[in-house]
Amino acid sequence: MSQVNSVIVVGSSAAGVSCIRQLRNGGFTGSIRLVDKDKHGAYERPPLSKQVLINPQLKSDDISLVSGEELAELNIDSYFGDKVTNILPDLRKVIFESGKEFVADAIVIATGGEARRLPIEGSNLPHVFVLRHFQDAINLRQKLLPGSCVAVIGGGFIGAETSASLSKLGVSVHWLNAAELPLSHLLPRELCEKIVANHCADGLNLITNCRINKFVEQADGSISILFSDDTETLNVDAVVLGVGMSPETPYFSDHVSAKVLNKAMGGIEVNESQETQYPGIYAAGDVAAVIQSDGSVLRHGHWQSAQYQGERTAASILNKSLPAKPVDWFWSDQGDLHIEMAGEILPTEQHLVVRHEGDWPVYFSVLDNRVVGAVSVNNPNAVRAAMRMIKNAVNIEPSQLADTDLSLRKLMRG
Repeated sequence: MSQVNSVIVVGSSAAGVSCIRQLRNGGFTGSIRLVDKDKHGAYERPPLSKQVLINPQLKSDDISLVSGEELAELNIDSYFGDKVTNILPDLRKVIFESGKEFVADAIVIATGGEARRLPIEGSNLPHVFVLRHFQDAINLRQKLLPGSCVAVIGGGFIGAETSASLSKLGVSVHWLNAAELPLSHLLPRELCEKIVANHCADGLNLITNCRINKFVEQADGSISILFSDDTETLNVDAVVLGVGMSPETPYFSDHVSAKVLNKAMGGIEVNESQETQYPGIYAAGDVAAVIQSDGSVLRHGHWQSAQYQGERTAASILNKSLPAKPVDWFWSDQGDLHIEMAGEILPTEQHLVVRHEGDWPVYFSVLDNRVVGAVSVNNPNAVRAAMRMIKNAVNIEPSQLADTDLSLRKLMRG
């Protein structure tokens, strides 16, 4: 596109903050506006289900992605607490709930997503919580007292993290999952069984294979969970939904939505330069559905991917070479367990190599004598080694990976 002298970044997410930093680091001297509907501004999302719940003294500034001082140093104008209601891509105009309007040469949409709510009766009751914003965590924390009883619904990372955190607060936790085994759609089954057993040993009450019919608010403010199979009703003081996230794209007209939204994946469809069909309009992070070189579309929901896409967007705006794609990496803190993943964990057992070192085995996914993925618990160095193997396409025999007499440091060199 032509010379860019002004940029608006909608969303103070990891992708949005990464983009503004990279713009300045890349020599951009034009105006940059960072806007977000959240009055708390730019902060990390991962601590919401962990540190923010556990530590009542923690404030949004303690988990900030970028401080006010840094914004001033980078000469960024920030506008927090005013919701974007419309984006007009042809005019490159952003319209706010307050009536304010901004126009820029480039607009970056980095709004992330909103937590899903179950499509059932009672899902929007006051004491049915989600954890997507800082205020969500504060609202939940204020509801809880020692001895409170909470149901956490969802067998993914958010459900596991929240359940483990609440258990540390002395709260009675019922962890509900529609499937037989939580986390099994994300991690090797053997590892899931061990993680779940660890959580249950810490006092969580796991309820699996359950279908919820509705939530009913009682006169004292508590919630009754009614199951679809007419099993006994579960009564709790609060419910936390950890059932996924939907990309936040409510600000386009129907005409624009038809052009930019990806119906299958959700999110805003962009090319590998993070640009939409509208020149000068970009999307990065959880909200971006990226068309790959083979025509497939991927939408990532991880912090590292959001940071990288923000950097790639900045490079596109500056008309510079795109940064090299890093090996996918993700982490999850669940109580005393620190889980790290890299690359892709293949679903088939024949590609799984288990390395028994320490209290927790390391699991590698291997394809044609190449490591393509790895996951560890309380052993981040193992995943770091795997990331080097993945990046450098190291040829390695599966038996060598399983042999603890051979150091991973040596194996990662090939």
